[in-house]
Amino acid sequence: MKKAIAYILIICVAVPLLALLCLFVYTSFHVTPTPQIGKIALTDSVVQKNDSIRTLGNNWAKKIGDDLYVSYTEGNPETRGYAYGALLPDLMSYQKSALLRRMEETVKGEWYRKFLCRFVRFYNSGIQEYLTDEQCRELYGLSLADSNDFDELAEPYELQLNLHAAHDIGHAMQDYMLVGCSSFVLNGKKTKDSTLLFGRNFDFYCGDEFAKTKVLSVCKPDSGYAFVSVSWGGMLGVLSGMNEKGLAVCINASKLDIPKSVAMPISMLVRHILIHCKSIDEAYAEAKKMKTFVAENIVIASAYDNDMATIEKSPEEIELYRSSDKDMLLCTNHFQSEKFMQNERNLMNINQTDTKYRIELLAELLGKKEKFDAEDAMAVLLNPYGKGGENIGLGNEMAINQLIAHHSVVFEPEKLNIYVCTQPKYFYPYIKFNLQDILNVAVETHGRASNEHGSASNDFGRASDYKIACQYISVADSLRQSDDFEKYGRYVRLRDGDNSFFDRSCFEPSKVNRFCSSVQILIPDSLVASNPMFFEAHDIAGDLYLRRNNIKSACDEWQKALECKIPKLAQRKAIEDKIKKYR
Repeated sequence: MKKAIAYILIICVAVPLLALLCLFVYTSFHVTPTPQIGKIALTDSVVQKNDSIRTLGNNWAKKIGDDLYVSYTEGNPETRGYAYGALLPDLMSYQKSALLRRMEETVKGEWYRKFLCRFVRFYNSGIQEYLTDEQCRELYGLSLADSNDFDELAEPYELQLNLHAAHDIGHAMQDYMLVGCSSFVLNGKKTKDSTLLFGRNFDFYCGDEFAKTKVLSVCKPDSGYAFVSVSWGGMLGVLSGMNEKGLAVCINASKLDIPKSVAMPISMLVRHILIHCKSIDEAYAEAKKMKTFVAENIVIASAYDNDMATIEKSPEEIELYRSSDKDMLLCTNHFQSEKFMQNERNLMNINQTDTKYRIELLAELLGKKEKFDAEDAMAVLLNPYGKGGENIGLGNEMAINQLIAHHSVVFEPEKLNIYVCTQPKYFYPYIKFNLQDILNVAVETHGRASNEHGSASNDFGRASDYKIACQYISVADSLRQSDDFEKYGRYVRLRDGDNSFFDRSCFEPSKVNRFCSSVQILIPDSLVASNPMFFEAHDIAGDLYLRRNNIKSACDEWQKALECKIPKLAQRKAIEDKIKKYR
């Protein structure tokens, strides 16, 4: 009997060790095959810089304000990928560094981080099978302009493949709830000019550093439609975008079964749709062909169709959802079609998270006016309150503006207008651009930058030659200047003053002395006073009291947290469990 137990223990230890050894060997010697590419004439050219403009052949990037770049790339896939990377190498490096620093903050232990990196490399090793040849070539071109600063993680091409899958892997690792977005499309009787109006918040948070700089990327492929998208440096995948035919698309995460294998990143599918589709039916047909990794809502407004729809796509199934209201389509983070509505995980998502509350809140806000224009849509997207204007705590995930959004966008597809708010959490103004205007600037400036040998041509222009028409529109000045927002700023500074707050494994009273003095100095009452209606403020205050072995005050604060609006059932249960444990 003892021998049998010993053998079982040996097997239990040996199998995981063998698996780790295989993982280490595979990732150490695996070489990602590179695609066959065409000629990239620009590799012999030099990026020219003058004022706020950077140019490479007919490709260019211009800085607008403090935190936004507008880029233009054209040509075959490898050329436009290389040009994008060569024009913005500092942004690419910055975003990767910010992502890694965020990983260091959230994933404790260097050994575990290295293990995760190797696991991701192993998991993604077959991703090229699910990408189109065009996508592989474009990503390879991007990697040629990339630095070797992150070779310890992977070679540049493999690293780009992994980074473009990171959005989807993040969904899986965080049970799909890393991204919680809100979007709507209005048309006909609901808009002042009876044309399509599309608004969306991309509520993706990977730290303030990661969200600092945005790129409005305009791409004109040698085959397909030109398009514009909003993302960050080095990101080719599309999160929010519109093509020259007036097809506007955004993605909202949903929640179904856990994926069993890697596939095409959803953002790369959206890029493919914008390049090759002008209508909802064409987009749906392309989406049906592609196997994707995560469950996602692909919200579409089409000028060609004068219509709107949502492609609900899971790793295994797909459905085209059209709203019963022909003038209004709403979407948050669950599926709404009959096909998916009774899915067990979809129902769990609806009943246990904030997605249902937000879609009802959208309906309420959009029902307050008979007709909307772009500025009205912006006001809805920047609204940080709950139903009936209730203060549910600034930063609450139940709000449309959760004060974490990477960007907020309004599209007018029939006019090719795009309004971009780079910092919705600060109620920044929206900046209006027109896709056709930017394409016209690209045509007018062709040949100005450099000759094919890389030397500056005689007619190299200044930033003033690249006149991109833009208009700043402020709709939330009163919110930005309010006492609530001023207090929220204080709340964030107090909350984030010490990242050890969020190491929830260390909240036992016996471990109080492990914490630095700055944590002891933080006054729970000050934290609560700065955002009194937010459950999180009371929850953290309770945890701070627990650290000081003040059990009664801790339980009192947790009880107050339960009286506030709490987005997720799991969050409520966690607080209830603490009260049961310590009361």
